[in-house]
Amino acid sequence: MKEKIVKEKKSKEKLYGNKIKAILKQIEMSQQELADLALNGNAAHLSRIMNGKRRCISLPIAMKIAKVLGKPVEDIFIHKQGDLK
Repeated sequence: MKEKIVKEKKSKEKLYGNKIKAILKQIEMSQQELADLALNGNAAHLSRIMNGKRRCISLPIAMKIAKVLGKPVEDIFIHKQGDLK
């Protein structure tokens, strides 16, 4: 008989928030512009990220958003409750 291999599920760190709205205002960019440049126009997905509906996002998406905003990923996404500055 074959033994069943059980993969260990990796724990995911959840985001506690982000500073996308504030950064967009600061650099005078619209949410749609960011969606067009970072997420191939997927404004709905960006909206879910910005409003905290998506608490786990992939690193490539976070990096694309950060690159367009001109900020390091860690300055945009809040992964610890105490970082809500």
